[in-house]
Amino acid sequence: MTTLTETARVRTGRRRRPWAALPLLAVPLAVALVGPWLAGDTSPQTDVLPSQAPGAGHVLGTDVLARDVLSLVLHGGASVLGSALGALLIGLVAGVPLGLLAAGPRRVLDEAVMRTLDLLLAFPGLLVLMTLAATGHRDWYWLVTVAGLLQVPAVARLVRGAALAPGARTVVEALRMQGHGWAYVHLRHLARELAAPLATDAAGRFSVVLYLLASANFLGLGLPASSPDWAVLIERNSDALFTQPAAVLVPAGLLTALCVGSNLLVDRTLARRRGQR
Repeated sequence: MTTLTETARVRTGRRRRPWAALPLLAVPLAVALVGPWLAGDTSPQTDVLPSQAPGAGHVLGTDVLARDVLSLVLHGGASVLGSALGALLIGLVAGVPLGLLAAGPRRVLDEAVMRTLDLLLAFPGLLVLMTLAATGHRDWYWLVTVAGLLQVPAVARLVRGAALAPGARTVVEALRMQGHGWAYVHLRHLARELAAPLATDAAGRFSVVLYLLASANFLGLGLPASSPDWAVLIERNSDALFTQPAAVLVPAGLLTALCVGSNLLVDRTLARRRGQR
């Protein structure tokens, strides 16, 4: 009896744990969404020194250009969140239809789609972004578009694999024999089957996209050096890590919380739904 009670408590605790990820995710989201409305001036100031430690008038100190770090952090989250979500959306919008197309009954079409995507999968993401920057395409939309297209092969492979699962294939064959069209089979039946794996992959892929974009900005391949983007702040102030650590640790902590919080929330939510079933 005690064992059953303890097991029930453990299961109940696991079901409640998804919401423990909310504070971790809520902080960087709140900074990214509300921060620009609360931030002050981000231009260099003449009355303070560069890389000044936190003190009166500057809660987080100043960066290497004598700009207020708190204002920069509040401004920089919008570009991080917008770029990552935009690239992720491009990958899903292009990858899901291609995966469903490859999972169709035509073997030739499957081979053509997947082998073409394999060519794109072979290119390292940072190498593609470096080539893009070398050709002069450093605009924000180029960076987001290419980062999103680099996710298409992985998304398409996931969708194809889930749609070709034995159980799903049997049901699909039955639905086709009953006269249901492509839209009904793929947009109604398979959409429900793909919801859970796509949600899990999207959370992990969000971290991948965020890492790719942050790495590009850190290496100077994306946004200009004067941008308040969190990754740019880390790169510009890395030399002053020991004299002004807040300029590096605060944006780095927000990036980490955004990645970990999104993954935890999706994983725990899906685990909670499985437990309820």
